[in-house]
Amino acid sequence: MKLSAFNNTWLSTIKSNVFLLTSNLLLATGVGVLIVDKVSEHERIVLTPPYIDKPMTVAWQSADGEYLKSFGLYFVTLTANVTPKNVRFVSDQLSSIVSAAIYPAVQKKLLALASDPAFLNTGASVRFEPSRVQFEPETSKVFVSGEMTTQSAASKAEVMVLTYELVVKMRDGRPVVEAIDSYDGDTARTRAWTQMHKAALDAAKEKEKDL
Repeated sequence: MKLSAFNNTWLSTIKSNVFLLTSNLLLATGVGVLIVDKVSEHERIVLTPPYIDKPMTVAWQSADGEYLKSFGLYFVTLTANVTPKNVRFVSDQLSSIVSAAIYPAVQKKLLALASDPAFLNTGASVRFEPSRVQFEPETSKVFVSGEMTTQSAASKAEVMVLTYELVVKMRDGRPVVEAIDSYDGDTARTRAWTQMHKAALDAAKEKEKDL
């Protein structure tokens, strides 16, 4: 037996095994990284519903303005069109689309309305007809303006112009309302509008504190 040839063959075999082991480790690491990336990746979906003439982009933690405007309109339509028969249903539906921080207050208002004899016994209803929807990307706010009609069997319908202001953000692939406000008129209180009327708004807040 030629020892030199055997030694060279043995060294070559060791080198080959080391190379194969290293390659396998690199491949296993690459596959592991790919699996983790795919598991944690959340697909961005582009929707084009039949009743909308443009696509909507929805991601795990974000969505475009068209989608958020559509959701804001749905939310206001659901909450602002209340009757004695559907008020509890509306309250239950809101639990999945309103943040936990504000839902107790929203639910309390709706349930108080549901138990109000004046609301239950007069066949009263509240109807909101939207006329304009706006979205402000900087603040994630949706503004829905329209006419609110309050009607009961014993009284004449009362109509007023209102604007609903919602802060809507995507949480784990679904939209969530994190803040709700409403005020008279059809002027959306955007960031630019708020800066222009800051003094008047501050004075109004101070007046409310004094009452």
